[in-house]
Amino acid sequence: MTRARIHTLWQYRACLLLAALLLAGTADAQLSLKRQKYDSIAARYSKEHAVYLEESHSIVISERDGELTARSTVVDEKLFISEKSLNTFNHDNIYGGTFTWVTDASADVWLPWENDYKMSRSVTRNGHVNPHYTGLKKGAITRTSFVQEHGELRMLPGFVFGNNIPVLNSVFEVKAPKYVKMGFLLKGADTSRIRRTVIDDGGYIIYRFTAHNLPAYKSYTGVPSGLYYLTHVIPYVKSFRMTGAKKDSVLNGTLDAHHRYEYNFVNGLNYKTDTFLTQKTAELIRGVHSDRQKVARIYDWVQKNFHYEALFVTDMEGFVPNPADTVFKRAYGDCKDMSSILCAMYQKAGIPAYCAVIGTDDKPYTHDEIKTQHLYNHMICAVKLDGEWVFPDGTTDTHPLGADRHDIQGKEAMIMLDKTHHEIVKIPEAPASRSGVTDNTVINLSYNDVSGTTTQRYRGYSAWMLADALDERHRKEDRDDFIKALIMRGSNKFMLDNYTVDAGTYGDKDVTVTAHYSIGDYVQHVKREYFVNMNMKRTFTNLRMNDTDRHFPIYLPWKRTIKETVTLNIPRGFHVSHVPKAAKGGVKGLWSYNISYRVNNSNRTVVLTREYVLNTMKIEPSQFAANNKLVDQLKKLYKETVVLTAN
Repeated sequence: MTRARIHTLWQYRACLLLAALLLAGTADAQLSLKRQKYDSIAARYSKEHAVYLEESHSIVISERDGELTARSTVVDEKLFISEKSLNTFNHDNIYGGTFTWVTDASADVWLPWENDYKMSRSVTRNGHVNPHYTGLKKGAITRTSFVQEHGELRMLPGFVFGNNIPVLNSVFEVKAPKYVKMGFLLKGADTSRIRRTVIDDGGYIIYRFTAHNLPAYKSYTGVPSGLYYLTHVIPYVKSFRMTGAKKDSVLNGTLDAHHRYEYNFVNGLNYKTDTFLTQKTAELIRGVHSDRQKVARIYDWVQKNFHYEALFVTDMEGFVPNPADTVFKRAYGDCKDMSSILCAMYQKAGIPAYCAVIGTDDKPYTHDEIKTQHLYNHMICAVKLDGEWVFPDGTTDTHPLGADRHDIQGKEAMIMLDKTHHEIVKIPEAPASRSGVTDNTVINLSYNDVSGTTTQRYRGYSAWMLADALDERHRKEDRDDFIKALIMRGSNKFMLDNYTVDAGTYGDKDVTVTAHYSIGDYVQHVKREYFVNMNMKRTFTNLRMNDTDRHFPIYLPWKRTIKETVTLNIPRGFHVSHVPKAAKGGVKGLWSYNISYRVNNSNRTVVLTREYVLNTMKIEPSQFAANNKLVDQLKKLYKETVVLTAN
């Protein structure tokens, strides 16, 4: 997914080169920074270690040599409040990328001096070096600033409001000629704090977004990426008409214009004939009459013979797939390359196939909101079978044909049919019946200890993601630890004695894990009564929402159905004196449970059956209370025990 390396907001905040020490030096220059002002700010934020006095990013679009260009000036000014901050927050990032490069950078330090501030050092650099400040003391102020040149007007960077420490003033602005039509997408959990103003500045318009007194941002779980809750703005040029031009030049203003730009990256791909691939394709589809079976055979061959690797690329390589013959010679490639070889082989098989760009669930955007590269970080192949689009994805070798990667469910793919035609298709969410686990566990008692077997059959996403995880663990010790964590139940005295894994390579590619286990001191007893908690697993208790200040959804990776059966073998000399009552509950549109116990005196067993259905991939804030109530019901039920009494 190398497209992600170019256009995610995280990249703009990432360190791209090694930090460099700014060696101490003195200067006589004075700056009229009033000590009283900054002491009052430090007192106001006395519970914090540091605070950004200013975070600003200003983009200027202007005409140069008959073309539009863009340049940014970025400033980060920080006040150090505590002793800890001197070594924890003493660095800043100077960031660039494939289409954004740094031309000038400076790093300045002011230290408290009597009732004023004295400049301690000032370093100016040409290039791309991240500053690491030394020799600071409480009350110091650092100022990192740099200039960026943007080589592609369609790929202007976004701006995140706030940081990991509080921000006093946060400003993002774009200054553009009046003949340039701009668009902005403001996203995040709380956009109400952002004030937008538009200023007429002669022949220019200034679009300014400001926020003040922002607290340090908080990280949240149950969310694909921080872009879902971090407040950020993405600027884009819709169109412009240069002086003397008869019509507008459309960049990101329409979906058609956006498609034409994207199509340039795949136009002409695989026009070259590759003899081996032609022969191999003919071999794979020989004797096959169904298009679906042809597609499946080619997909299976690519999955088994090519290795997915997210390549580090530069310039347009991050957007342009390699030709199929190049991918074949390498036997590996990124998402674009896998799409290239799949499309080439399908076309050789007489089946129309197309490249499609899509954003994974890391990207919280739709084509209605924005029409820029910020939408995408992935490419897939698209073929139409029986009137429906199917998306073979060579980045995974565990998914069967027709099973989309879990992180593109519900996302929009732009299928590039030709130079002038495209289709936007929303990837469907797989139903709960498609994925899940069937878990059968047997419990044998031996005084206070228990032992037995467990067989877990995984299907759908539960199986495919498990197979991916196992593929990544080559060392036996790593696999053993992973399987133990997967199987573990009952208590921290759980011991995994041995296990086997059967990962299917054909059909639905289910995975079955069988294990023998033992748990010491699991059974409690008082005189003749033995208390056995058959709820050895605590399914769905992790769904409880504990963040009271959360105002955006919990996101879940896939819908699923889980069935757990626990069989307790009653030892000779005992009888069942108590079993818990059956129980069920649920919230419409979210998830449900059904729990029951059954005593079978003929074969001397107690059987606990638990069924769960998760029918959503998103729990909205308005549903948190009902969801938490359901989880709390389960927690109480999980504490109930079966009582065996000695005869």
